[in-house]
Amino acid sequence: MRWDISADRNKRGVVVELARKAVALRPDDARQWELLTHALLLMERDDEAVAVLADAVARPPAAPKLSLMLADIHHRLGRGDLFDRVMRQVPEIPANDLPTTLHRLELLMKAAAAANDAGQIAREILARDPTHDAAMECLAYALKGNPEAMIPICRAALDRKAGHVLARYELAAACARLGRSDEARKLIDLDRFVLDRFVTVTDLVAAGEYAAPGAFEGALSGEITRNPTLKPDPAGKATRGGLQTAADLASAPDGAVAALMGLLRSAVDTFVAGLPGRSDDPFIAARPERAALHAWAVVYPGEGFQKSHIHHSGWLSGVYYVTAPKLSRGDDPRAGCLALGRLDLPQGRESPWGVRDIRPVPGRLVLFPSFVPHATLPTKSPEPRICVAFDVVPCAP
Repeated sequence: MRWDISADRNKRGVVVELARKAVALRPDDARQWELLTHALLLMERDDEAVAVLADAVARPPAAPKLSLMLADIHHRLGRGDLFDRVMRQVPEIPANDLPTTLHRLELLMKAAAAANDAGQIAREILARDPTHDAAMECLAYALKGNPEAMIPICRAALDRKAGHVLARYELAAACARLGRSDEARKLIDLDRFVLDRFVTVTDLVAAGEYAAPGAFEGALSGEITRNPTLKPDPAGKATRGGLQTAADLASAPDGAVAALMGLLRSAVDTFVAGLPGRSDDPFIAARPERAALHAWAVVYPGEGFQKSHIHHSGWLSGVYYVTAPKLSRGDDPRAGCLALGRLDLPQGRESPWGVRDIRPVPGRLVLFPSFVPHATLPTKSPEPRICVAFDVVPCAP
């Protein structure tokens, strides 16, 4: 697999300066303003990005995409009044510009005060693009309690894109909730996935300066717990009662985290090499030629856990355990486990494809398709559990 390696923070600073020069040379080119904004956002310099876009939208010619980028930042930062003002002033979008039209509808959907309004906008988006992730996620929430209604929506997405991660999961979940277990297992079958190597559990071994027992885990623990973006229960994430980093660890320039990213990329390459050469499963067909690694860390106290979720932006997902409490006599044997395949169903019902409990052990790596739902169970231990989760995200050619 060809890896897209993100530039470290220092190199991103160089990109920002180059982009500023490009804007100065071509102030009438909206693409240059867009690139400068993206570079600033990658460095989490939101206020500078807002100032750049405010300058850009004030200059002719009008560029609807830049106005929507500005509105997007205001929405993400919770600035409702500024979001509304910018959205009212978005220039007319050309009829043939589908991506910008969809971006506008997506922002309106996210900002809708009522779930019904958001669901209606989501339907409008999906009528134009059946594979739109954000609209499908929104509609799945709006249709909670009506799984039958999600089935044609998911099938339309899979007809357009057989490897669509969110559609495969939502279709499997809808079938499971309706009691159509055989159909659900055709989409998610953990027993077959293990046999076909779609799910693997391996133990990684660090070398060089981290070869001594415990050296790698100790260095990783230190770097993760000192990460300034580590925050409790970030909005929109599955973490409950824990801490999670906001920064993408895959761009770490050095240290133990950077060494781990190298090990993870190598492990994914080995995983891909071991997949069947021929398969009628869309997961194989969707194997990306070029991909990026998106990684973040989670620190769980004793009661911390992850609710059931998937990673719909990825093709392959994984978790690497840095530290994990040891079980003592009398402890719950499932405490702290990764519950692979777990789906939130009415009490007393199990996922039709079963659940595999995977014990967290320092140095252990678990890989699985991104459409497989998963959760974690609390350790109920005073010792923290630290892990690094990640997605293999396909990149455009």
